[in-house]
Amino acid sequence: MTAVIRQGHYEGLHNKGVIEYRGIPFAMPPVGERRFKSPQPLPDSDEAFRADQFPLASLQMNNPIMGVNESSQDCLYLNIWRPQGEGPFPVMVWFHGGGYLSGSISQVLYNGAQLARSQGVVVVNAAYRLGALGFADFSAVAPELEAVTNAGLRDQVAALEWVAENIAAFAGDPASVTIFGESAGGFSVCSLLACPAATDLFHAAIVQSGAADFALSPEEASKVAEAMVAALPGDGNAAARLLNCSDKDWIRAQNASVKVLVDRGLRKTTPQFAMNFLPVVDGDFLPELPIEAIARGAAAEKRLLAGVCADEYHFFQYGGVLAGKTSMEALREIGDDELLRRFERGLPGHGAEADRYYRETVTPDPGRCDLDRLSAMESDRLFRVPTLRLLDSHSAHNNDCWGFQFTWPSAPFGLPLGACHVVDIPFVFGVTDTPAGVYFTGGGEEAKALSERVMSVWGQFAHGNELDWPRWQDTRQVCQFGPGEPFAALLDEAGEALWETIIPLPTSAG
Repeated sequence: MTAVIRQGHYEGLHNKGVIEYRGIPFAMPPVGERRFKSPQPLPDSDEAFRADQFPLASLQMNNPIMGVNESSQDCLYLNIWRPQGEGPFPVMVWFHGGGYLSGSISQVLYNGAQLARSQGVVVVNAAYRLGALGFADFSAVAPELEAVTNAGLRDQVAALEWVAENIAAFAGDPASVTIFGESAGGFSVCSLLACPAATDLFHAAIVQSGAADFALSPEEASKVAEAMVAALPGDGNAAARLLNCSDKDWIRAQNASVKVLVDRGLRKTTPQFAMNFLPVVDGDFLPELPIEAIARGAAAEKRLLAGVCADEYHFFQYGGVLAGKTSMEALREIGDDELLRRFERGLPGHGAEADRYYRETVTPDPGRCDLDRLSAMESDRLFRVPTLRLLDSHSAHNNDCWGFQFTWPSAPFGLPLGACHVVDIPFVFGVTDTPAGVYFTGGGEEAKALSERVMSVWGQFAHGNELDWPRWQDTRQVCQFGPGEPFAALLDEAGEALWETIIPLPTSAG
């Protein structure tokens, strides 16, 4: 089936009740003189294309585990899955994760065919510039470039503008658009909730393992940009070196700059380590910290579904064991003094009280070690508490607000990781029995049944329907997907008290 739009004629691939379009451009390639600029619209065209090739990922280090063996600055593309039938179908636009440094819209875990097929929705996977190309702020260090801030966010808005203009040709309904994403994709969704340019381009949002406080001040972003420029080879001023360096040198300098410590969320109580290319609160495209804007009611018209995985940080805490970089035996040698140091590093001024709280509330799994306590704190610091703030802030303005938590245990290669980061994705996309899905879920009929339920919830939400558990403001509990009680609080009373001043409720929601 061919979709005819202003920018060309695109022939899709038929696959068991779904028509798939791969690698459709939504903006001009951000290369050459467009490298540091806002995404530019495509020209009109009558040319015919066979949309059968997945695009290259945005420029990044090769990562075969994520299916990224090659990447490019030419990266502004969409993959689209639409059900057969007349439509119009609700649209779900996915923004992938990867710490704003890695990932691809074409990863197997993000294949939208089953979600589109089972739920009667059009699934659109939208790419965006990553790393320094997408999120560095070079305005102070290289003003000659006249580089825009938040290029990656601008790419996401450009993708939504393309959807608004063209999705009807793919049987999608531009008046029913849900954006959703996980990890950095979830952070992106939160930023878009606060971005004035995106306000009229979507109607609902699903945030998976995301947060509305993953942003930097211009001063903090400049620190990262300065470190990157300092790591670039070559002669000349900063602008010349940024313009003339190779892709390999760009990535090498980008990696050097992530060692800079910055203050996440415009506060010093939550320093950010090793993930420093974040949206910048520039007073323009992103006028204020997203959680503050949401608390003020900037996204009051949007329906929201937001949640976490119960054991998010185990994915990072024990990833070195899976990668063969360390062993569980070595991790078990880490003593209480070192754990306390790490607590204080992550929560300056609050390390000791946090250490006491997690000693009292966390029983380490015999298959892991005492680092479970630190992992629980980091899960809360990065995901659970920000999600709690998001739900509280948004529900004050819109009753259509629900929370969830995945509790399905993951055990890749026999290492128990609990309901770790990423475990939700195979369930959302209906790919639990693929090799990548089995890695996280174990596969099988029980996982498939849970996936069918999760896809149904996501689909019902995209269709604008009521969900089958209480709204957030009614009980302040989340629906749980996996073993355990059907509903639960995200934090106990003591946990609420601990985090009250570390990650405070936004002033607008006080």
